Amino acid sequence: MTQYPALCHFKKGISSVSQWTGTENKEMQSVFVSLLASAVEDSVLMVACSLLDFIYYAQLQQHMDTTLIAMEESTKSFHEHKHILIELELHEDFNIPKIHSMQHYISLIHALGSADGYNTKYPEQLHINYAKDSYHTSNKCNYVEQMALWLQCQEAMHYKSAYLAWRKSDVVPLEDGYMDVQVHYKVAKTPPHCQVSIDHIECDYGAVKFIPMLKCFLASHLGGYQMIQPFRLDRFDMYNYLYVETGPSIITGHSQSFQEIRASPNFTACGHKNETPARFDTVFILGEDHPHMEIITLNSVQPAQVHVIFKLPEHLRSYPHQLAYVEWFTALHCWDPMTSLYIVQCRKEISKDWALANVLEKAVSFYVNSYIDLDMFLALE
Repeated sequence: MTQYPALCHFKKGISSVSQWTGTENKEMQSVFVSLLASAVEDSVLMVACSLLDFIYYAQLQQHMDTTLIAMEESTKSFHEHKHILIELELHEDFNIPKIHSMQHYISLIHALGSADGYNTKYPEQLHINYAKDSYHTSNKCNYVEQMALWLQCQEAMHYKSAYLAWRKSDVVPLEDGYMDVQVHYKVAKTPPHCQVSIDHIECDYGAVKFIPMLKCFLASHLGGYQMIQPFRLDRFDMYNYLYVETGPSIITGHSQSFQEIRASPNFTACGHKNETPARFDTVFILGEDHPHMEIITLNSVQPAQVHVIFKLPEHLRSYPHQLAYVEWFTALHCWDPMTSLYIVQCRKEISKDWALANVLEKAVSFYVNSYIDLDMFLALE
């Protein structure tokens, strides 16, 4: 399993986990189908895929006819294939209340709206906001009146903040409930690795075509304005992390957040510090034909591996932003109907020497995990 921003790796396995939290369950859902692919019978994989599809669709905060039809199809697929778990003696029966409740979701969504309003975590959080926090702000004497006044002030501040955010917002609603999202980024104020040579970049970072690709990029984006060309004696300041800001979504309910992308070479053990393996994250990048304000869809993104995050030296700094050197995977054209995952090329044999730090270099093909998060699930459906 390769690295991906916000993806949890269960380094010690899952057999030793005695009690699962809601967060751990969601993290396991992100990798479950990828782990089962080519490891179990097709019917078992269909059970897992259909159940996960239903879980992901049920999380949406806004539904359309297409999403409700997809929920119904995933429910039917689950019930058609679930008998394999009984045949394999993994289950004796399916007399489970949560399994039974699946057949009522669609009718209840039609009648009452999306299911996100009925999550038990909301009243728990409201109890903290409206009762515990307000009580702690009082002097514990005649606290009911003080709590009510404090809540009134909080609501007034919330309305004022929402109004100011609306006035300054760059987010514009689009068709079908999607939102137009402007993307920003940030890096460390001071680069952690300064004056890195080209030989070091090519050897340790794996950016073997760094100079020719940089020349091509500067020529295509600056044209005749770039008089000085980069060459092998230049040195570059490098970053370990890049944080990309993504806007809110009224479909999935995700708020504005930053995605952490890491590109760092292997660091040998020094003193009390242990050896740190190299890590070059995989990401989805909007194509050049699609502006940053584009809706994320299947045709607008392409997977890539980030090798270098760097800043141009002073004599080349005609381009105002930091840059990243990436290696592209092939486009998302090959689709596996059994797992509902996209495949980049195809490889049948798995080597035992594959590890988290080298799998991207040694493997030839990969499954593109659409269950990595809810936004990617919708983009690749």
